[in-house]
Amino acid sequence: MIKAENFWRYFYTQWDRPQSDPIPGYSILILVPGDLPFFLKIALETCAAQQADHLVETLIIPDNCLSAGFTERLELWGKDYAASPLRLVPQKPLEKLFTRFHKNAHNNCWMQMVRGMNAVQTAHALWHDVDLFISESDFLKTHYETCVSQQYDCLGVSRAWDSWFVARGIEHIVGTWETMFDVSWVKQFQPWQHRGHDETVEGERHTFDISFWPQYQTPPEKVGRHQQEWGFIHFNYVTGTYRRFQQTQGAFEDDSFRMLLVRLLIDAYDPSDWPYEVPRLDQLVKGLTDAARRVTYLQPTTHLRYAQFRTKLHQLLESGLLSDERASAIANGVRPFDQALAWSGKAEVLREPSEVA
Repeated sequence: MIKAENFWRYFYTQWDRPQSDPIPGYSILILVPGDLPFFLKIALETCAAQQADHLVETLIIPDNCLSAGFTERLELWGKDYAASPLRLVPQKPLEKLFTRFHKNAHNNCWMQMVRGMNAVQTAHALWHDVDLFISESDFLKTHYETCVSQQYDCLGVSRAWDSWFVARGIEHIVGTWETMFDVSWVKQFQPWQHRGHDETVEGERHTFDISFWPQYQTPPEKVGRHQQEWGFIHFNYVTGTYRRFQQTQGAFEDDSFRMLLVRLLIDAYDPSDWPYEVPRLDQLVKGLTDAARRVTYLQPTTHLRYAQFRTKLHQLLESGLLSDERASAIANGVRPFDQALAWSGKAEVLREPSEVA
């Protein structure tokens, strides 16, 4: 019998095929939850607004929850996507088996990454987070050109969330979102090595998140990061929180207001009859005072985090990225929370993602 720690090493030792004669340029890997199609719409609109220099292809990589109707919506919304050709990268039978019985958002995400890297035909690939809005039209163009000109193995936009590295003077590890990867570097490591797993470093056992172990083993000068976060608004960890909500019985404390964000975006982007599992906005509002609600906002620590969430939402509303109709829907929807949690309307200085997770 295969031990748990060796399970993924056994099944994911090799890439599907070696990368030979890659196409110059980059592909966008959109890792999207298959039962939240509004995120697909947001991601397509976000990427379509970018200057398309060097972009060869956009890959849509759903997780294990591919709902009926997702493909039809991709075909419908994809008609207006002029940035590059679109390609759906579905799960393989073995992946479907794994994700059916191993409902883990972290593992799903890693499988999406591996599936995307197996499918990519270009020399570089960008990991795009669906809860990230890009505010500068030349962001991806500049990001790619910097990665190539500086010969980085990967170029990130944010420091890795794990403070364990910084505490030990390891400061080159970057978060996965909007990271530009040299695909040949990715494939120097076995697929399982990119998965979050435990390793022993100088006698100390530590869990390395997705891609962190390969980055740790890479010379620091080959892993780049922008001097400061710019050109995007990122809400962080929304899909993972949503998956935890789905797996929780009873009340779910939405301690970082990510479920509220999902509902606000649903109402702004997808006024259809899609059967979203997130409670309606009026039900979320009741969770401010009623412990019996499916989603609650009762803990003092939850209230303390509202200003951070609201500041980021304010940035999105003021960014010019949303139509007037969508901005109004979000602003009106969040107003009961502003009143209940006494938001001053003043933006705060946002901390690193590792501090607000």
